[in-house]
Amino acid sequence: MAKDFKEKTITINLSKVFEKPITKRVIAAKYIICQGVKKETRLNEFKISNELNELLWVRGKYNAQRKITVKVVKDKDTARIMLPSEKYEAKAEKKAGAKTAEKETAPTEAKVAEPKKAEKTEEKAKEKKATKKE
Repeated sequence: MAKDFKEKTITINLSKVFEKPITKRVIAAKYIICQGVKKETRLNEFKISNELNELLWVRGKYNAQRKITVKVVKDKDTARIMLPSEKYEAKAEKKAGAKTAEKETAPTEAKVAEPKKAEKTEEKAKEKKATKKE
């Protein structure tokens, strides 16, 4: 089944992009990539990585690639589309690692109490009255 996968590499033909107007080729390429992934994985939500997006736009708005190979990683009900050379870590792993690193390295500091919002508005009102009297 197409839904029973964790990671998949797909080569997508982007020749249909060149049927579009010259000013919309890269935008059409992103759409065709999503449609190709939808056909292969049968998932409806996609997230394109920054590196893949930069690769599409590096040749400019008008000169899209003819063919591209992408890696698709399934994350719950979302397909993450990225370059084959990229590595993906699940968010749960990132958060757990980040929390432990913060606890070890972050010194304990006393928080400075800020004046309440009501006090700030009172101060502003007093300043306005003072400027009106002058």
